[in-house]
Amino acid sequence: MKTGWLDKHHSISVLTLAAVALGLTTGGFAPGTVRADGCFVAPPFVWDKAKDINEPTQKAILVYADGHEDLILQVKYQGPVEEFGWLVPVPDRPTVQPGSLQCFYELSRYTQEHWEPRPMSATMGMSDASPALAGGGPPPPVQVIEIKTVGAYEVAVLSASTPGSLEDWLAANQFAFPKAKAAVIDDYVRRHWYFVAIKINLAKAGGFQLASGAARRTAGIKSNVAAKLSEGELPPLQLSFASDQCVFPLKISSVNGTPSEVQVYVLSPEPLVERTMFEKKFPSLRPLALDRDAQRIQSQERSRELRRSLFQRLHPGETAISDSLPPVETNLPMDLILKRGVPEDALLPYGEISAKDFPVCSRMIPGFKGKTWWLTKQTWTFQPEEMQDLRFDPAAAVFLDDLAGEAGFYVAANLVRLGTKAVPALVEALQSTNRRVRIHAASVCDTWNGGEPALMDKRVLACLPVLLQDPEWEVRQAAAELAGWSWQPSLAEPLVRLLLDTNPGVASSATATLIRNIRGDRELLPALWKLFREGNPEVRVHALEVISEVGEPIPKADLIPLLTIPDPRIVRLVIGQLRQTEFSYEDLAPLLQNHSEVAREEFLLLFGARNDPESIGAILPLLRDPDPRLRNEAWRRLQTLSGQSIPQDQPEQWARWWAANKNTLLIAEDTQAIKQNPHDGEEYHMRGCRYYDAHEFSRALADFRQAVRWGSKVPDYTQYRIWLLRARAGETVAATHELAAYLAARKTGRPGDWPSTVGRFLIGQLTEADLLRAAANPDAQTDREQHCEAWFYAGMKQLLAGDSTTAAGDFQKCQATGVENFEEYSSAGAELKLLPPAR
Repeated sequence: MKTGWLDKHHSISVLTLAAVALGLTTGGFAPGTVRADGCFVAPPFVWDKAKDINEPTQKAILVYADGHEDLILQVKYQGPVEEFGWLVPVPDRPTVQPGSLQCFYELSRYTQEHWEPRPMSATMGMSDASPALAGGGPPPPVQVIEIKTVGAYEVAVLSASTPGSLEDWLAANQFAFPKAKAAVIDDYVRRHWYFVAIKINLAKAGGFQLASGAARRTAGIKSNVAAKLSEGELPPLQLSFASDQCVFPLKISSVNGTPSEVQVYVLSPEPLVERTMFEKKFPSLRPLALDRDAQRIQSQERSRELRRSLFQRLHPGETAISDSLPPVETNLPMDLILKRGVPEDALLPYGEISAKDFPVCSRMIPGFKGKTWWLTKQTWTFQPEEMQDLRFDPAAAVFLDDLAGEAGFYVAANLVRLGTKAVPALVEALQSTNRRVRIHAASVCDTWNGGEPALMDKRVLACLPVLLQDPEWEVRQAAAELAGWSWQPSLAEPLVRLLLDTNPGVASSATATLIRNIRGDRELLPALWKLFREGNPEVRVHALEVISEVGEPIPKADLIPLLTIPDPRIVRLVIGQLRQTEFSYEDLAPLLQNHSEVAREEFLLLFGARNDPESIGAILPLLRDPDPRLRNEAWRRLQTLSGQSIPQDQPEQWARWWAANKNTLLIAEDTQAIKQNPHDGEEYHMRGCRYYDAHEFSRALADFRQAVRWGSKVPDYTQYRIWLLRARAGETVAATHELAAYLAARKTGRPGDWPSTVGRFLIGQLTEADLLRAAANPDAQTDREQHCEAWFYAGMKQLLAGDSTTAAGDFQKCQATGVENFEEYSSAGAELKLLPPAR
């Protein structure tokens, strides 16, 4: 690509400087982070010299510190060497000296090796050209401050005080300049900039002649110089000058009228960015922001649906909290998708370096030694109408100004790459009254850098107590996550309060942080137990997780209701707790109603591994499971437990076999258990119920008497079975006296004492209507269980009174409750087998 402006008469042309800002390009570089589930083996590093040395039209190194700039320029030019001319404006009087091409080699190698693990996309142009400024005025003489030979160049340092004067000087010195572009130079003159005019020096013994003098047209010499110029290999120039800002004179390159590819390395004690170039990228990021909006809405809606389903299972008929949440706002910054979704080529390439990384640069560039520098590298192709002078500002300040915009998530991603240099701006942003600024800033606080968040600065961490109470959920969630990596005991109580947060992501993040940090901290238990017992279902789950991590045992009665939650994580957590207690088939039966396949699989694993007949009845329902994998595993385990070879696709035949053999198998198992522990009243009670259902009443009565002797877990119901058996034997009066004495000693009549209500009904103190009214309960599960018992005992009294038809109806109502794990349900089924159906 030709970079000099060559007029149609082939006179000496002016090669005006083109450059690229520290900014945004799809051909830019980003640190080579590759995330994948597998492992990629990279080939050995091979430096691509052509990419950075031979291909760009112009290259530059900008070194800026303490109001002083070193501008090292390297150009590529194709054309007659004697027609080469180069004009560079700078804001203050410069000194000019030879530069080192080795510095470009060194920076190219370093950035390719450390910042370019894979090929980048092609460079792209920009739009929205700025209009040229008008010039004019009579041309005064131009002051020639210095003329010198610098390596392969003849250099003149100039200043001009009036627009138009410099154009005359250039024409007089055989620099062809298009009159239509005079306004560009006049603009620099008005700003009192200096100019460096450069030609190739071909007059020296080394083979060069002064292009403006009598040239020795040595073909070999010209050919050598032309080759180096065309390949970008001619030694560079280094211009040093004072400046209150790091600048790059790009606007003058528009005079050429052709596109120019430029490459810039910028070194400074703090990261610098060219604001205009940076913000040019924002419109192209809008689709990315809209995509994040869509992801945000989908994520929130999924969370709402899960919360709604969970709440309705545990609180039928009530309104879930998620139904009252406001709609998800669109066109707002994402929560934490940022750190997982910003393309690497949208991030500015920054890195901290020192003299040991660049031995050649440390020798050739003044002030390089003894400092830590920030380095960035950018390559860009500019159209003439896009070329404006580039001005570099402290990156943190630029990013802070742009955080409130639509592309704020992208700005924040670049901000966090500055490390500790970003902290003052980040803290200011976290304390902003602008909600968008706070959200964007918080979204990068826990951006990952290796194995922990990138910013663990104490100044950021000091903001956490306030951030945990921020009105915006994105901020609260980011603060909750960051707190997990910088634990402070004072954050425990605010995090516990976040378990009540209406946003599921915030509550989950607070839960995870508490779990990771409060093991053994029992001071929080009162607040956690309160949330567990009084909170809505999702809050109860979060509290359960934290309580479990503290090491506090959780009562079985509190765990059983959670078994219907269709969340595999919760299922495993509850089962893990239940394993520490004694549990029965009835306790875990809710798992069979859980929509999660994991829940039903856990049920199968628990009971399929137990070598007892009760497990057969527990597993039988899984022969009808919608998951073929579970059906097959249930069938395989049933064969092992029962010794039967009934086909898998015959669940009815399995059910008939079980109904015919259940009592025999279970009674045999109970008998074996009693032999092993003859003083276990619970085992006697269980076997007594099985004898009762088999209508072996004398054996049943003997077992219930033993249960009273040794004590069972359900002493009330042991007494009620004794009453039923004695009444069936014609000893109703004696049975009633015995039960009445038991109830009197038990202090019956307490409000809400359902078992005593059943006893009072049996001895005639309450009517059937009284019993059924007392069975009603606002909790749906409790209501079904109490009605299961009520209808069984009502049916038994009808049966004892000789009304088998009404009794059959009551037993059917008992079974209609579906409480299969209650002994009354089983006994009602046993009675129905011997009764005519109710009419």
